[in-house]
Amino acid sequence: MNKDIVHACLALWIVLLSQVEDSEELCPEGFFHHGSSCYFFSANFESDWIEAGFFCNRFNGGDLVSIETQSENSYIYSILNLMHSDRAFWIGGTDGFVEGHWVWISTMQAMTVTDWGESLNHKNDSSNDCLQIQAVSNDHTAYWQPAHCSDKTNFICEIPIPDGSHVVG
Repeated sequence: MNKDIVHACLALWIVLLSQVEDSEELCPEGFFHHGSSCYFFSANFESDWIEAGFFCNRFNGGDLVSIETQSENSYIYSILNLMHSDRAFWIGGTDGFVEGHWVWISTMQAMTVTDWGESLNHKNDSSNDCLQIQAVSNDHTAYWQPAHCSDKTNFICEIPIPDGSHVVG
């Protein structure tokens, strides 16, 4: 094997290892770090949208995830991909206040990034007021879809990176 390739692979491994160590230091156990947030994926626990929000609120500053950038959306998809999941996960979007006007529940701000499934007509179904990500493991994709808020499914929490002044979790 070429010596340069070995050095490049070793350097990449060291960078990846340092990111894992940084994540463990910045976020509570069981959370994943990206940007200025930590994320919890409830792979083994299902609840309705309201219960999921209450669960996330138990963490200081936590709420259902608000996906505000394409980078954040891609990161969440990559974790779902690593989980080999075909499940749906609640996220913090709702149009329960004004039909067809989707906002993030944590900020009440309109969504600036969306990733609706291609075949979905999300604006015409007034009974689906809460938002989830549907993971599709066989083709390593995911998409957003509206759903009934009372459906029981997994969920994703987002908390700001703890500053060390209080205990999270």
